[in-house]
Amino acid sequence: MLYALRDEAGNITALTDRQIPDSQAVDAANPEVLRFLSLDSSAFTANEFLEDSDLSTIRILEDLIDTLIDRQVIRFTDLPDAAQRKLLSRKVARSIVHPDEYVAADSDDMDSEMFLKDEDQLF
Repeated sequence: MLYALRDEAGNITALTDRQIPDSQAVDAANPEVLRFLSLDSSAFTANEFLEDSDLSTIRILEDLIDTLIDRQVIRFTDLPDAAQRKLLSRKVARSIVHPDEYVAADSDDMDSEMFLKDEDQLF
């Protein structure tokens, strides 16, 4: 259930998943809610929005993992092998598409586990 806060004109100004003072229960599919979330209810369904946002969410998660590794909160080798291969495959693909965003790191800084082996499938 979603709850909406409204201004004096009755327009939604905030959405929350908890009932707070002055909030009203609203349906997530309500056109007002979709408009507040900048979704044209005739152009998108909630499912289409989620599918579309999955791609940007994946990029956010990749960047988060890179940050955690850079700050030594986790090690790349802490991740399951399948996750390591998938992240490396995406990193290689992104470096091909956007070569100027990736600068070669010193070989001393590279973990030997970060290289793909001949038997690894890239895509």
